[in-house]
Amino acid sequence: MIDLKALYTSGESSMTIDEIVDAILGKKSGYIKGLGYGPKPNTNRATQRRTAELEDSLRKTKEEAASVQFGLQKRLDAAEVVVENQQSQIETLTSQLDTLSARQDDIMKQLQHFMSLS
Repeated sequence: MIDLKALYTSGESSMTIDEIVDAILGKKSGYIKGLGYGPKPNTNRATQRRTAELEDSLRKTKEEAASVQFGLQKRLDAAEVVVENQQSQIETLTSQLDTLSARQDDIMKQLQHFMSLS
């Protein structure tokens, strides 16, 4: 192993540290890809913990989404009331405008009739 380590540190070998360990010790079941050699984590407990964390995060996200949706619905309802009030005002003003326009036409006709008599 010392010879292989010396080759590795001198740059003469293209073997990595993991390859040197594999050559000396052989492949072991304790090897975890990406983590290397060492104690194997308890996947069942870790998975359960991670699942619980994800479920908690999902629950919180759903609560936040429901809260935001409720707030948006309240704002939409308020906006709809404002629109209904504005439509009612537009109808009232349109009716008043039509009435005033008809009265103006009547006054103009009376004025023309009066002018023609004079």
